[in-house]
Amino acid sequence: MLSISARPALVLAYFTYFGVLGIFVPYFALFLDGRGLNSADIGLLLAIVTASRIVGPSVWALVADRSGKPLTVMRVGALLAAIGWLSSFADYGFWPLLAGFALFSFFWTAILPQLEVSAFAFLNDDTQAYSRIRTAGSVGYIVLVILGGWLFERYGSEFLPLSALLFLLLLIASLFMLPKVSVSTELSSEAVSFSTLLKNSVLLRFMLAALLLQISFAPFYGFFTLYSRDLGYSGSQTGIFIGLSIAAEILAFYFAGSLMRNRSYRLLLGICYGVTVLRWYLLASVADNVWWLCFSMLLHAGSFAIAHSCAMQFIQQFFPKKLRSRGQALYAGVIFGGGGALGAYFSGLLWQDGAGASTTFYVAAVIALAATVLALTLPGRKPASADLVT
Repeated sequence: MLSISARPALVLAYFTYFGVLGIFVPYFALFLDGRGLNSADIGLLLAIVTASRIVGPSVWALVADRSGKPLTVMRVGALLAAIGWLSSFADYGFWPLLAGFALFSFFWTAILPQLEVSAFAFLNDDTQAYSRIRTAGSVGYIVLVILGGWLFERYGSEFLPLSALLFLLLLIASLFMLPKVSVSTELSSEAVSFSTLLKNSVLLRFMLAALLLQISFAPFYGFFTLYSRDLGYSGSQTGIFIGLSIAAEILAFYFAGSLMRNRSYRLLLGICYGVTVLRWYLLASVADNVWWLCFSMLLHAGSFAIAHSCAMQFIQQFFPKKLRSRGQALYAGVIFGGGGALGAYFSGLLWQDGAGASTTFYVAAVIALAATVLALTLPGRKPASADLVT
């Protein structure tokens, strides 16, 4: 089996993983619209597919913890996700699409939490090194978003099945290139149990704030390409808009480690979540102005990149080494699974085939404001699990 050193392999894995998402996330709604689904159906399908991410991460984390083989879990998950993705090539209506994408989403959840845990293990918990390697994912995303806009203009929404499959295969190859990582040394006995940490008020407030923020992202992730099209922007312009947000994300990820050093979660998350309120307000009110739209996209640096880096560092510091895989799975399941599912379902109801677009983003701004208020109740200093047992 071909393997390469940890850092280049991690760069390749993040690049290909988020490259798949660069095709799937922005253009999935256009793909479903092209298959004849209305906005309510799209929202329901997105919600059910996303809901599979609630249970999936915890299931795969349990397998990884008991086996001590996170690489095997990632590889199996990627292979099975590719098999589930094959359903996108057939057009048999709503329910077959739902079944195929639900399978894809469930197996897809095996990858990222274990990749994050493995990356921190390889990097000896160096947050700055992690943030810089994580930029490879953002590069993969932006490359595929821009390429997707070009492909959509020339081939329509049916470009998605084959192009995403090709990057899925590249992802599988990259995971088989990762060197072996053992987490057995991480699994020594700990003084605090997972259930005890789950009751801690700091964790509960952090998770609820992150959940609300993720709910607020749902109309952007699910419907922005449709919104942009309805405003009269071309596919290539839409790709450039999303590319701007990812360019800002790349820059933010690169400097995130230095930015977070010796700064409190309350300050950073309060600012990042507050920026998100402004972002959704601008999309709701002035998205027909190309300059304001571009400015709102640049706010992705704070609303996602810095916020995500803070969240990853929070999980690493809050949970002891034995429990980090389960902590990552909890975060991925509750936030990306639960928050994404709730947001997608209600966004689909509010969207009304575009007639409720502005209202949907105004509601997202209010939800992000609630997340901001909650984030400001977090402690000023960075948490450590040993301090949070009681």
